[in-house]
Amino acid sequence: MYRKIIPGLTAFCAAVFLGVIGIILWQDYRWYGDFQLGRAFTSAGARFAEIPESAIGLFQGDNPAAPATGITASAEPSPELDFPTAPQLNLISPDELLRGRQFMLRLINADRARFNLSPVALGGNPAAQRHAGDMAQHSYRSHWGTDGLTPYMRYTRAGGVNRERENSYGPKPLLAAPNTDAQSLTDLLSGAYREMMSRPEQRANILDRWHRRVNIGIACNPAACWVVQQFAGDYVLFDELPAIANGELSFAGRLADGMELDGAAVWYHPPPHSLTLGQLDATYSYGLGQYPATFLRPPPGPGRYYPDDRSTYAWRNGIDPYTLNPELNRANTPPLPVVLSHTAAVPWTTADLWKVNGFAFRVAADLTPILERDGPGVYTVQLWAKAGAERVALTNYSIFVE
Repeated sequence: MYRKIIPGLTAFCAAVFLGVIGIILWQDYRWYGDFQLGRAFTSAGARFAEIPESAIGLFQGDNPAAPATGITASAEPSPELDFPTAPQLNLISPDELLRGRQFMLRLINADRARFNLSPVALGGNPAAQRHAGDMAQHSYRSHWGTDGLTPYMRYTRAGGVNRERENSYGPKPLLAAPNTDAQSLTDLLSGAYREMMSRPEQRANILDRWHRRVNIGIACNPAACWVVQQFAGDYVLFDELPAIANGELSFAGRLADGMELDGAAVWYHPPPHSLTLGQLDATYSYGLGQYPATFLRPPPGPGRYYPDDRSTYAWRNGIDPYTLNPELNRANTPPLPVVLSHTAAVPWTTADLWKVNGFAFRVAADLTPILERDGPGVYTVQLWAKAGAERVALTNYSIFVE
């Protein structure tokens, strides 16, 4: 009897064992896009144990990226990627760059599909690639650039009009010696992506259900790769881009997906100038400006008035490198996630024109008092909309005033 049972149990255990190995390899393939036996087993626990978690976003007032339900991912699988074992990382070809972006996009959409989120498409705004190149050239890691621009400023200057949010990655330590270990570009990008998903604010960005596309920048030197993910929506189609002329701010357009304009704010940041690497090494995140310059509201209507001309507002920002000493020494590791709390009495600006007709809108407001107070700088227009019971940030469009 035992002679019959033991072989059967052995065969069953072997089948279970092979099944588990198959599942681990398949999960590793779905996660990274290729097969590597050692990596599959060393990272299996992290993949199987991972559970959804909420996180605080980069901006005060932004919605945390809680997994949505009832949304079916429909992205087509990307073609298989075949990177050379040890590419000349400082001389990545355009073809390798494109395939690297496609590989990163597949990682992003695989995770979004796991949380029932719609896939994002690969965008064409060049701001992400330019920033990745700047970080690689100067060996630093920051959302801010050596030119003093933030992600939304770069995005606007490169033609972006909707709200953006950026994830950035660089090697640790930042001042790394050339890497003598042969690594495929797939491995380097997988490592960058794993770190992004391990950081709550970047994970929240990847899993933000309102994103529609992602612009991906990849730049490498012999030491490592720098990666930028710049996510964006596409809910605003401007007929007239936000502009300030003779002191008047005006813009007009249409909203998508049944949204309706619900509010507007203008943030201020001093005129951009170059930043030192010491200043950049000390920054962790970015906001919409140093402070909100004004909030906009529609005219009150005949026989009505607003009782208050200011609103007390609290927000949180990371360290602004413009407030740091340019002689600050370089740091060899990424900065601590320092977040500063602010409170201010922000003036209201009552618009001269606030016309909302369903999804269409047109707004004009006199910002002369604000411009006289703050002077030249970057005035970033933030629009909000109602989407059912939710309030969604739509833009961070920067206007450069000299």
